[in-house]
Amino acid sequence: MPLVSNSSSCLKNELRDFSEFVHSLRPGQIALALFEAIPDVLFWIKDRQSHFIYVNLAFSELVDLPHKEIVGKTDADIFPAEIARVFLGDDIRLREKGEPLMNKMELITRRAGGIEWRMTSKIPLRDNEDNIVGSAGISRRLDQREGHPLPAPYRSLANLVDFVHSHVNETLSVDKLAHEAGMSISTLERRFRTHLGTSPKRFILHAKIASACDRLLKTALSVGEIAESLGYHEHASFTRAFTSVMHMSPTAYRKYYQL
Repeated sequence: MPLVSNSSSCLKNELRDFSEFVHSLRPGQIALALFEAIPDVLFWIKDRQSHFIYVNLAFSELVDLPHKEIVGKTDADIFPAEIARVFLGDDIRLREKGEPLMNKMELITRRAGGIEWRMTSKIPLRDNEDNIVGSAGISRRLDQREGHPLPAPYRSLANLVDFVHSHVNETLSVDKLAHEAGMSISTLERRFRTHLGTSPKRFILHAKIASACDRLLKTALSVGEIAESLGYHEHASFTRAFTSVMHMSPTAYRKYYQL
């Protein structure tokens, strides 16, 4: 009993010391300075109306706009309408539920070119009366192919990630992936959910759509030809799959990002 009591007392003292130290600092200098120094992590703060109040340098570079042209605007002013609706929908859920949105896997297109996989988390921001007055978010890059290793918990699936990317032009199935991994479908499902926050089926879909985005912007292939090159036998099924991930059709995507 005394050991528990002493431990609890020490923890309280540490928390009090930490709180006193933080309150003695000029507000904001730790977080903002560090987020400016991290090149692959996007960081932003929005007000209750979803206007950007602050974005870091990585965010500015992603959308290819200077900081001053982002602050005061919403996602609808920066991203295609279909994608902006998804981001703004997240903001509405944060305000209505007051709960954070953690580790949402997203495919993002850079305005300057290129595709990125990102893991995004968003939290509601509250004032001293506990009213939600805005939101803040971070989005970290997850890209096995460009030399940025996945975080430690993801490494156990690195071979499967490589397999999917290497066979993206084929008709991939969860059964085939489970066979390649030498595990049951239920185990594969569980590991993907635990370490990647998504299902194997959705992961395969994201890999194919990432390649589709790249081909739409870097080749003159028609949408039908791109669909066929990725193992889709029907143009319509490819369009539905693409739209489910990118929230816009392949044709609209090519038109918007090639401007």
